[in-house]
Amino acid sequence: MKEDSYDVIFAGVGGMGALTAGQLLAQAAAKHFRYATYYPNITSSRRNEPADCVVRFSDKMIYSQLTDKVETAVIMSDMQMHSFDMVVNQLLIDRIKDGGLLIQEEGASTGNVDGKDIRIVKVLGIETSLKINNPRGVNIVYLGVYVGATKVIPIELARMEVEKRFGTKKDVLTMNIRAFEEGVRIGGMAF
Repeated sequence: MKEDSYDVIFAGVGGMGALTAGQLLAQAAAKHFRYATYYPNITSSRRNEPADCVVRFSDKMIYSQLTDKVETAVIMSDMQMHSFDMVVNQLLIDRIKDGGLLIQEEGASTGNVDGKDIRIVKVLGIETSLKINNPRGVNIVYLGVYVGATKVIPIELARMEVEKRFGTKKDVLTMNIRAFEEGVRIGGMAF
């Protein structure tokens, strides 16, 4: 049974694909929920600079793309853990609701989670993408981890979006499907 609404942040640095992962999630969510929004926040529009997006999906009307608290933060870069989100005037780690989920790279600092009721899933996203010979597929691994860990979006819908995005290049599609499936497997083992 699904909840009324979900809010997710995908955060990384320019060039990591956090915005692409968020967009793929929003497109899959739009097929499963009545409403879905995608709000990219590209601070300086450059590689290696902070980039994040908020994805919101619900069966109820979404009145704003912005939200100050989210159920899940997928933080692909340690650099983003302590960054200050100018849009809502908060540290990203403080934007996770109590009872929420933090998905992040293994070995990265979790920041100050004292007093917070947050589940943390550490992922070897970079190592996983290198192991499957897809160094540019870290974002797709993280998308899979989110889908596998939360089970909010049917796996098939997210996979269809990956296929649609990368389907014109068979070798790229094969690598990204493998990255997605490996992420789903990792996410499924998280709880």
